Amino acid sequence: MFEQDYIMRQIQEILKVLVKVLFNVDSETISSSLIKDIQTRETADDLLRKTDSGNINEAENELSELIENRTLDNLLVGIVFYSYLNEKDDDYLERNGFSRDEVEDGIKNLLSAYGLEDIGRIFYN
Repeated sequence: MFEQDYIMRQIQEILKVLVKVLFNVDSETISSSLIKDIQTRETADDLLRKTDSGNINEAENELSELIENRTLDNLLVGIVFYSYLNEKDDDYLERNGFSRDEVEDGIKNLLSAYGLEDIGRIFYN
């Protein structure tokens, strides 16, 4: 349990730093309310609803398609998604065919898609 909590906190801190550095937003919580564009926020909220209903893989696949556009708004959607997913406990993730390692891998892939893998290495190495 302690290790899970540590990993969850570490991921959350990484995401907070990314939001601060990339979007100049200093926030204790990362949520879709940080997304200014209404349509993009609705897209993020839809991904979060799918996560809540157990369709994590489907939501992640939709996110992968979304980030092909490489807009900053879509990067923020990805950060919001993985932050939200990170808040779920390991039992929930496993019941829905996902794992904590996949959350970390998703963040790494998101950063890589935007050419930010060096930032990810700072945190993960």
